Amino acid sequence: MFRTFSMAVALFVLLFVPVHLLAGGPPRLCLPVDGVTTENADACAKRVAAALGKEVINVDMRQNEGQWYLMFHFHRDRVRLADIDVALKGSPFSVARDKLRLFGDVMLEVDLRKAAADKLLADLKALKHVSVSESKREEGVLLVTLAMPQPARHGDQTGEFGQIAFTKEILQSSEGVVVTAKLHDMPTYEAMRKVVEKHEASLTGLRWEDSWACRVLGCVAARDAHGKLSTAVRGR
Repeated sequence: MFRTFSMAVALFVLLFVPVHLLAGGPPRLCLPVDGVTTENADACAKRVAAALGKEVINVDMRQNEGQWYLMFHFHRDRVRLADIDVALKGSPFSVARDKLRLFGDVMLEVDLRKAAADKLLADLKALKHVSVSESKREEGVLLVTLAMPQPARHGDQTGEFGQIAFTKEILQSSEGVVVTAKLHDMPTYEAMRKVVEKHEASLTGLRWEDSWACRVLGCVAARDAHGKLSTAVRGR
């Protein structure tokens, strides 16, 4: 009888406990940061950790192919790119929008103004390696959830992201299907911004949510066709 009861409890947990609680760990966010050197990398990590509080862990700076990256796990409802901007304000560090190349899951914050949402979503779907998972309105803002191929890292393996050159990373879809895409094939922030502005709307922000557990999320620095880092003027 006790064994039967235990099995019933286990079945209840599997069926009704939110999936992201069972997935094995919080998501890991990766963002390229300008202004970082070997001497001040620790200061940058500490600044972000202090600003975001106990809901972010394992805050680290890693250099990969000539670019410094901020990386951390988070177990807060969401992290917005604007949160990182606030944390870095008044310092030599910044996240340059024109360098961002996105991968994995992300939510766009769009000020629609007079734009038609269906036409805007159709053009976002037309971007290479991009699919629109969901769209909804919240406090006058259109939130568009995009799903793109992601690094083949799960659970405890997310901490390994950044240990090899990003150009060698293998990406897979959210369904676990390996694809041929590389990180330098992912769409840029600028490409998404242009699609949004084509419809007389405005891309006001990016956000990542903790429901995407055990995944690596975020951006890498955009490179040109020759593999060189973008040297464009910083965007804000």
